[in-house]
Amino acid sequence: MKRIIVLFVASVATLLSYAQLPQFSSQSFEDWVYTNPSIPLNQSNILNNKIVLYTTSTGQHLTLTSPPFACYGGQTIDMTVTWITDQWKDEGFDVKKVALTAALLDATGATVDSVTYQPASVSRTNYLDLSITVPSGMTSARLRFAGWKSNVKNSGAVRQIVMNSVLKGDVNLDGEVSVADVNAVIQVLLGDAVAADLKGRADVNKDKEVTVADVNSVIGYILGVS
Repeated sequence: MKRIIVLFVASVATLLSYAQLPQFSSQSFEDWVYTNPSIPLNQSNILNNKIVLYTTSTGQHLTLTSPPFACYGGQTIDMTVTWITDQWKDEGFDVKKVALTAALLDATGATVDSVTYQPASVSRTNYLDLSITVPSGMTSARLRFAGWKSNVKNSGAVRQIVMNSVLKGDVNLDGEVSVADVNAVIQVLLGDAVAADLKGRADVNKDKEVTVADVNSVIGYILGVS
């Protein structure tokens, strides 16, 4: 019995840690790493758009990396980055070079996966949405943000990064995908009275309707085949 209680407490603590993704802003930047030593991370430099991401003329990559955080396979990390450029009206500005990349790094610092946002157009202040899924077996990660194609004429500054975490198939938001989530989708499918936000989460495959396909999707996540 004691072992069961210890395991339960440990699992609750782990689930709580999953929600504590590292956020970045002028109010929250502790333990983040910026590769330009001449511009330290502080409130003033963030608010004055000095945390710029680009490749310098000497080939140095200016990047921003989060502190380590706990994660789990199947977890989707959604990121909204406030990205500011003062060069967008300047001669020589090329929107094709303004591509922000978020890379998922493992405990050794190796890149596991990455996602790039290439905007069709920009203004001075831009809100870029990126999403990346943690692969199976991964328990600790960091996120690195970079503008690999950007140069000094096409650089952008990171003002804020907001991260949210979603576990695919966790319809009832209890931190795991189980038969309870299958039952939650079936409730919506049968027309039972449920909260509006639950109806939205029951559309697991995001085809804008709740059908048997969503039930099958949750079962697939449980079995590890989705």
